[in-house]
Amino acid sequence: MSHYYMFIFVSLIIIMTPGPDFILITKNALTINRHAGRMTSYGVVTGHIIYATASILGFTAIIAKSIVLFEGIKYTGGIYLLYLGIKAILSSIKNKEKENTEIKLEAELQVAQKNTSYFQGLASTLLNPKAIMFYISFLPQFIDLQGNIILQSVILAGLFIITVLLWFTLYLYILTYISSWFKKPSVERIFDRVSGIALIYLGIKLALGKN
Repeated sequence: MSHYYMFIFVSLIIIMTPGPDFILITKNALTINRHAGRMTSYGVVTGHIIYATASILGFTAIIAKSIVLFEGIKYTGGIYLLYLGIKAILSSIKNKEKENTEIKLEAELQVAQKNTSYFQGLASTLLNPKAIMFYISFLPQFIDLQGNIILQSVILAGLFIITVLLWFTLYLYILTYISSWFKKPSVERIFDRVSGIALIYLGIKLALGKN
């Protein structure tokens, strides 16, 4: 039982380490609203559910062993993060130009942004090869080969997914206390640019990084 506690502890450290998911959730929660951040986190969780299921069925191991598939996911993920980063920077420029637009149009724009938040979180996780490596290299270290491997895999994957959900739920709760400050146009523009640069950096690092 103690190894499960250790697994949760190490998993929490991995989850709390800033990465694409963390930045996307932060950006959407602060520049749109808490609901958008929550939908992004749901997308992230869905991505982990898909990979956890694929891992138990043996599909992630196939992907990891296939250079073409693994590299394809890596480069696609890098390009996607670059796209989101550039989009965030361009958004900061547009926000400055439309400070005097009608409130109704702004509200409609936010609704459209919320609808894409879930898929951003989902794509961010599915296109991150580190998520694949987690399920085929890190998680198996906590499995007792003398026991029921499938059952242990399900339990460990479930614990990780629950930890992901609980952490981002708590994190979003904390963000609500500072979200009003980020709604200031000048602060929002700066944050869009900073998060955009961070996403571009992570995209380049992901695409060019060694496995």
